Amino acid sequence: MKKPVLPFAIACLAIVYLTSCTGIDKITTAVSAKARVIRGAWKINLYRESKIDETYAFSGCMLTFEASGKIVAYKNGEKITGNWAEDAILKTLSINLDTKDPTLKKLNDHWNISNITKWRLSLENAKDPSNSQLEITCL
Repeated sequence: MKKPVLPFAIACLAIVYLTSCTGIDKITTAVSAKARVIRGAWKINLYRESKIDETYAFSGCMLTFEASGKIVAYKNGEKITGNWAEDAILKTLSINLDTKDPTLKKLNDHWNISNITKWRLSLENAKDPSNSQLEITCL
């Protein structure tokens, strides 16, 4: 009785080839923003829209991200809640604050994660990365 070694070897090579071409390595090498942002409170260091710096509008604003997907924004003594989610594979972060405040509404979007460090998270608008930028730092 012959063992089907050749078909098995070909199948294994095909699997290795296909997974290497599909970017499967992103699954194992992606750095999660969630692990960073749930560590504490964050302030908005930069908010730029249409190349205009609007960071001043977020003065005194603080954000906290909970592991459960809840986000809390504190602005001028007011507590605003909402939801957030990360897609570590696509490197995106979505924010949805339940507010009528026009300044905080600007945070409600899908953001591409452009850079993650231990204390800083840089984001760009997912629809138009050159249009809006957001950078938060841990307090």
